[in-house]
Amino acid sequence: METNVGSGMDSVLKFRLSLMVFLEYAVWGTYLISIGMFLASVGLGGRIGWFFAAQGITSLFMPALCGIIADRYMRADRLLSLCHLLSAVFMGIAALSCSRGDYGFPNIFIPFSSGVLFFVPTISLSNTVCFRLIEGQGRDSAVEFPHIRVWGTIGFICSMWAVNFMGISTSYRQLVFRAVMGLLMAFYCLSLPSCGRAGRSAGQDLVSAMGYKGFRLFRRRDMALFFLLSMGFGVCLHISNGFAGPFLDSFALDDRYAGSLLVGNSMFVLSLSQISEALCVLLIPLCIRKAGMKKVFLAAALAWMVRYLLLAFGNPGGGAWMLILSMVMYGLAFDFFNVASSIYVDKNTSPERRASAQGVLVMMTSGFGASAGMIAVQYVVNIFTYSQNVGGRFYTLGNWRGAWLVFAAFALLLYILMKLFFKEKTD
Repeated sequence: METNVGSGMDSVLKFRLSLMVFLEYAVWGTYLISIGMFLASVGLGGRIGWFFAAQGITSLFMPALCGIIADRYMRADRLLSLCHLLSAVFMGIAALSCSRGDYGFPNIFIPFSSGVLFFVPTISLSNTVCFRLIEGQGRDSAVEFPHIRVWGTIGFICSMWAVNFMGISTSYRQLVFRAVMGLLMAFYCLSLPSCGRAGRSAGQDLVSAMGYKGFRLFRRRDMALFFLLSMGFGVCLHISNGFAGPFLDSFALDDRYAGSLLVGNSMFVLSLSQISEALCVLLIPLCIRKAGMKKVFLAAALAWMVRYLLLAFGNPGGGAWMLILSMVMYGLAFDFFNVASSIYVDKNTSPERRASAQGVLVMMTSGFGASAGMIAVQYVVNIFTYSQNVGGRFYTLGNWRGAWLVFAAFALLLYILMKLFFKEKTD
């Protein structure tokens, strides 16, 4: 297909894709950062890692499975709608269980994990819809996608602010909000233009159904190494998502910070990370063009390390600047790997395997990274912290600094491995 260099992408289609991405991440933002705060507040702080591990376990097969279905059998936009509908139903069931005052681990974990089961593949499916429709217009995804993807970050921020200012960051009502947004996204997806399929037949065996075409990319040394390193970046991301909220909430019990604006507005403070992400995503095309993918990925690893160091030594008083700067570092760390990696996969795989490859990428970052990684992370957090009931609400207290320093060392190791072993194609 010839590249249409002389004109821009159709403005109506760009708006519709931007709105789709806005809603996709608005759904995610209703609970991803705040679910840890809710669980900690009801005495499940020592099991936050298991909720993220559940997301990781489902990511081991659902993105690859849905990717192969979108490549071969079903329009990606229709599959995206179906997954959001099922996810919203299960999240509503989790909210209903909590509304009865029963905060037992299985009563929340089972329906919540079922909702995550169907939500996880929507991330890669939404990318696939974007890439296919952008390609259909003969445009370059590396140029167009970041400008569309930035609306996802804005959607995530809007949901975080809604959760913060509605006062539901430590309430099960965030799950009600999540279910409503999921239904809205499901219906919107039905209005999207057809993005078609790759148009080739696939085998009917179980291995093919589980995304075999995507796994075959591991035969290429460069892609195999890239996917393995992406696991580490997935761990870094979920460390922040799972534990930054309970960490900030712990300052509420320290009288030294009683008057700080940062105390009691944890979700708003954490939303600064997404604001940084919205700005940093626009730098990706320039940085990739000028520095190359490897340096962009190295910058992401360094940004994770700096973020954890700033969280280790920051506080809502004299160290408030450290906490705020750590939020800025999140934007660099997230975009310079998670967004850039989607572009890297799109550019380094054949058209008939791209949906599968995007699914494998999510599987490695949010799959293995979140499952085995977050179980290990929870173990580290439990070594340094403990849950305490104060006035009928639980807080996670203890040596948070020690935990953040361990995570900073892990990010440094990730940087070293990327520096030594990742080789970027120069063609």
